[in-house]
Amino acid sequence: MLQEEIIAKIREYFGDSGLAVSFNVPPKKEMGDFSTAVCMPFAGKLRRPPFEIAEELAERLRNAELPFIAAVEVSRPGYINFRVDYTSYTRELLKNIFAAGDSFGNKEKTGTGILVEHTNVNPNKAMHIGHLRNCIIGDSVVRILRRLGNSVQACNYIDDTGVQVADVVCAMLYLDPPYYDGKDIASVWKKADASVSFDYWCWDIYSRISEAYEKDEKLKAKRTEILHLIEAQDNPVAAFAREVAVKIVKAHLATVGRLNVYYDLLNWESDIFLRGFWAAAFERLRESGAVVYETEGPNKGCWVVRYGAGVVETDEGLKSEDKILVRSNGIVTYTGKDIAYQMWKFGVLGRDFLYKEWSRQPDGSILTTTAPDGEESGRWGRADRVINVIDCRQSYTQQIVYECLGKLGYEKESENSVHLGYEVVVLSAKAAKELGMDTEGSSQVAMSGRKGLGVKGDDLIDIMKRKIGEKVTDEKSLDVLACAAVRYFMSRTTNNKILVFDFEDALKTTGDSGIYCEYAHARACSVLSKAGEVCFDGAAPVKVTETEKALIDKLAEFPQILEKAAEELSPAPVTRYALELASVFTAFYENPDPSEEKRVAFINIADPELRRFRLALVAAFRQVMKNALDSIGIEAIEKI
Repeated sequence: MLQEEIIAKIREYFGDSGLAVSFNVPPKKEMGDFSTAVCMPFAGKLRRPPFEIAEELAERLRNAELPFIAAVEVSRPGYINFRVDYTSYTRELLKNIFAAGDSFGNKEKTGTGILVEHTNVNPNKAMHIGHLRNCIIGDSVVRILRRLGNSVQACNYIDDTGVQVADVVCAMLYLDPPYYDGKDIASVWKKADASVSFDYWCWDIYSRISEAYEKDEKLKAKRTEILHLIEAQDNPVAAFAREVAVKIVKAHLATVGRLNVYYDLLNWESDIFLRGFWAAAFERLRESGAVVYETEGPNKGCWVVRYGAGVVETDEGLKSEDKILVRSNGIVTYTGKDIAYQMWKFGVLGRDFLYKEWSRQPDGSILTTTAPDGEESGRWGRADRVINVIDCRQSYTQQIVYECLGKLGYEKESENSVHLGYEVVVLSAKAAKELGMDTEGSSQVAMSGRKGLGVKGDDLIDIMKRKIGEKVTDEKSLDVLACAAVRYFMSRTTNNKILVFDFEDALKTTGDSGIYCEYAHARACSVLSKAGEVCFDGAAPVKVTETEKALIDKLAEFPQILEKAAEELSPAPVTRYALELASVFTAFYENPDPSEEKRVAFINIADPELRRFRLALVAAFRQVMKNALDSIGIEAIEKI
């Protein structure tokens, strides 16, 4: 609102529509409210002193009669400084915030269809905190993209035919007697420990079967049998595997629901096989020559995609950089299934799922699922852009998927396929010790589902509730604040950095935390509740104090912060912004007029115009903080 037209005029002057124009705060207040050093880099190119360039550009900016700019001045060696007319600027900003309300910062509908796939946790055991990072990033990106006018489908891919599910099924059937005899598969349910939740019980047997494989090759062979039976989808074992996966998915949805994570569609991998997705994709890949059958070498008997240096001789023998899509035993790899699925996402596969309603979610939205007994629908897939939220370790396989789309002639779809990679969550040495793990002198310890090592998602949320419950007793507030604490903690680190989990850090309720932001919002609600109805008549004082200016400037940033978060595909910019907004509001609340020795509560201000103005600032803060928190999936609490 304040700087867009300035940027446009600067770009026009230099004849560069893509010129990056940045602003900063001058070292001395008397120099202006903000400035730019954009003229400096052009001194050599134009062979003119930067101060001279700045003077000429400043004159053009003055003649442009920029809105809300009271003065444009130049300082050496070539800075352009701007003074803001805060009276008119604040009046317009507050009018916009109150008019837009919950939509402040949003953009009009773009018509762009985006499919965001996130979470994608194997349905074989309870979720851990690494999985929470995925779904929190994904859900936040969905919310941010929707605020910017995009039509977004939030999908959760359920890998119910993969090796992890086969492992759990194998454990149920063959780990402990009585073993499955090929007849009465229902008897395996008797093995479940009713004293713990099903997903927690599976957490334990998954680690047990992983250890057992190392000692029993026959047991390992049973897993391969089970994988084939699951892919065939026409037998009791496949039906049982689906039943197990459904129970785990329900547990997962309950876990993420505690964090306000919701989806539009569950896509089941078993339905990919049932609907012939892989067969259709494989036929096209084979006909195009994108995949080849290996008759010799390390990949003999496999269907592969040529990649990298191919088969090379190393000190350890022949190695292949090609990617296997179908193993020699006939098992389709994750990458193979992902290619077919990616084609469906863009609507170029020529096949579709059948769909039915799964449930109504706590936020009131309908969750749809793919299903063998569902109905046809033209609603899903057919995206213009696809964003897959998968950790950085899958970068190679994601690249293979996208390149295969290009090899099939879908260049546009390949270019519009985005791997939203993020680094993993590891445990601090202190957290690992608290879990009874041997750190071996390391400062960080990786979690391992196969070894049963890690922090379960529900456990983290419960610990948060117990910690917050030392000061808050209302159950609804506890749930909201625990969600705020977890989502904020998981969101504040940028996607490309490893998130080191530490109990003490995660449980903070002051400073850089979601609880701090919630307290600031609740404080604003309390002020406004005591003040009664706030009526902003558009008036603003001629003199605006420094703490008022800081709050006004920060409120105005929100639309740009949303755009930055969408560009980075990360909740981190919004999380940082929420903290900064809470901080400047607190400074304003505690000292609205630094030049006055005595602070007067807003509701007791004698001057009615000043009282209305400051209460309007409080109301504007409450609205923008609510919008910011909602953008990262946090409900803004009104009372703590």
